[in-house]
Amino acid sequence: MSTKKTSSQTSGLTKRALLGRVGGAAAAVAIARAPAQAAATQKPYDVIIVGAGNAGMPAAIFASQRGGRVLLIEAAAVMGGTLHLSSGQMSAAGTKLQKAKGIEDTAKKHYDDIMRISKNTANPEIVKLATDGNGATFDWLTDNGLTVGANHPELGTTHEPYSEKRYAWGPQGGRSILEILNRLIKPEIDSGRVTLLTNTKAKKLLTDSKGAVTGVVAEGEDGKQVSYTGRNVLLTAGGFASNKEMFEKIDRLRNYNNSSYPYSQGEGITLGVSVGGYTRGGELHAPLFGGIMEDDDYPSPMMVGFRPFPPNRPPFEIFVNHEGNRFLQEDVPSHDVYEEALLKQKDTCCWVVFDDAIFNAVPQPILPERRWPKDKYLALFNTHKFFHRAGTLEDLGKLAGINGKQLTATVATYNEGQKTGNDKLGRKHMPMPIAKGPYYAIKLHSWKFMGFGGLAVDGDLRVIKQDGKPIPNLYAAGEIIGSAATMGRSHCGGMCVTPALTFGRLLGSKMLKFNV
Repeated sequence: MSTKKTSSQTSGLTKRALLGRVGGAAAAVAIARAPAQAAATQKPYDVIIVGAGNAGMPAAIFASQRGGRVLLIEAAAVMGGTLHLSSGQMSAAGTKLQKAKGIEDTAKKHYDDIMRISKNTANPEIVKLATDGNGATFDWLTDNGLTVGANHPELGTTHEPYSEKRYAWGPQGGRSILEILNRLIKPEIDSGRVTLLTNTKAKKLLTDSKGAVTGVVAEGEDGKQVSYTGRNVLLTAGGFASNKEMFEKIDRLRNYNNSSYPYSQGEGITLGVSVGGYTRGGELHAPLFGGIMEDDDYPSPMMVGFRPFPPNRPPFEIFVNHEGNRFLQEDVPSHDVYEEALLKQKDTCCWVVFDDAIFNAVPQPILPERRWPKDKYLALFNTHKFFHRAGTLEDLGKLAGINGKQLTATVATYNEGQKTGNDKLGRKHMPMPIAKGPYYAIKLHSWKFMGFGGLAVDGDLRVIKQDGKPIPNLYAAGEIIGSAATMGRSHCGGMCVTPALTFGRLLGSKMLKFNV
């Protein structure tokens, strides 16, 4: 009998755990749920929204406030999507908060920053739509009670910083945003203009003879499928980061960790592709650095992350690849540089290497997220698959799967640079050599919490075909269009959550066409 994990089993945060995490909030979030059969007999909806998260909830709120009839379909038992897990980081220019603090900023500056940070790999049309609208979105949230940190907005630090302070988030991360969305959507549901179906999956898009999308076939908990018709269909069902096969096909990297939102199975992308849409942007995936997995049955839960940021925790160790070579100036103050370097390494993996003197001398623990006593750290070495210790560097290489002879030569070269102050990679912070055994190596993996590829859309967020023509009546917004659309091959602070909210707001308030 096979024990291989399926994509539905691989999320470290399982669906059951997610519901446990939201706990008592579930009753408040899953506000009302109309019987599927009753909804099916009514006239066509102005908009059917598949996915009640960052983009879907604002779209439903604003479409309803325009007087539209909205069907909101959600696979989970509660609304909110990744906001349940997200840090809720936002970036916006020209906001009331900035003006109150004397910060002069514009959407154009924000746009220019995104294109600079992404090295012009982000989609200019989509970035402009986001940066032009993010300020009003942020003000809408703060006008409705969102509070952010006393020192916000910030420039951002660990990835490439902005040129102006426009980076902010609430005290409860994504839940700070979700609390407001829940409050604002409730009267729209109570009015009957928004019909919410939770625990319901969209299984198929309905089309007419000309290929225009006319509705959705949805399946409830009872397994029965019901057809709903609508003038517009908006796909906001999130990404595919918890679907191993889809992640590796679209983003073209090994899927090592399963720490993403469990409902991020890519079902909305499958719907869009089924009627002629296509995916793009996966080749731009920027992997995060330093994941240590619980086991090698990938995708695995993460044990801990080792993402040192040199200004906060200067490096004492070195990083080496499979060949035993250093590939990175370890004290460069940029996660972006770390990630670009890791992307070029075999299997997007590396090892952090150090000796016993460094182990005892570092001002913070080797794994700062786990402040264990030394004996607990030591117990991992040569008992856990990714923690290795040996008396010589060549033996360490054999244990870890590194070229031990080259590792020995690499450490000797590093030690000479440390002694003379002339490191061949330009590193300046070299307080100690790696000089005497026992020696240690910990395997570090690339990791992710979202996908970079997604459904291709145009500047009006219409799902498009390979020839650039839009599929009539079909729109998409949020993570389903891919993080690369708004960030390119980079991590730009606040450019996942805020554009999703902005696109949902814009679609609901004016971009979706219906008679009211």
